[in-house]
Amino acid sequence: MRRLQQAMEHRSQNRSNVFLSASLIVGAVPLPVRVRNMSRHGALLDGGSLPAPGVRVRLIRGGLSVDGQVAWQHECQAGISFSGEIDVGTWVKKVGHAGQQRVDDAIAAIRRNQSLPANQAPQAPSLGRIGEELQAICDRLASSSSITVEFGEELVKLDTLAQTLQQLSGRVAA
Repeated sequence: MRRLQQAMEHRSQNRSNVFLSASLIVGAVPLPVRVRNMSRHGALLDGGSLPAPGVRVRLIRGGLSVDGQVAWQHECQAGISFSGEIDVGTWVKKVGHAGQQRVDDAIAAIRRNQSLPANQAPQAPSLGRIGEELQAICDRLASSSSITVEFGEELVKLDTLAQTLQQLSGRVAA
């Protein structure tokens, strides 16, 4: 009994409590999940429709991924055992776009009831800029292996909207 208690304490000491968004790939199907805690060898996940124990999976967060197997599953939680070791520190780093720090700083200033610096004051985006952003999103989605055929038609519609916005922006500027 004492050995089991020591093993459980050791296991919990090596886990980092986190709240991270990720995708769990089951076969070819991506499922959105939240990572609740993580160690070098596994993770506790929250999400809907999690697979049964024994199913092979891949956990993806940003550019990171690790293969594993569902160790246990109960209601909306599952334990994943990784096929190899991961660096937890790398996985818990903020994953965001290049302007995320600027957004975080702006939100913090608003919460402190401070005015934003001139270089961070909100600016109305141009139609061209909106079209460019939408086109970039379409390009990223089109190159993603996680996008299923089911969303192909919607992606074409988004692409058409992006091109229309860029054309409108050229007419307005002229």
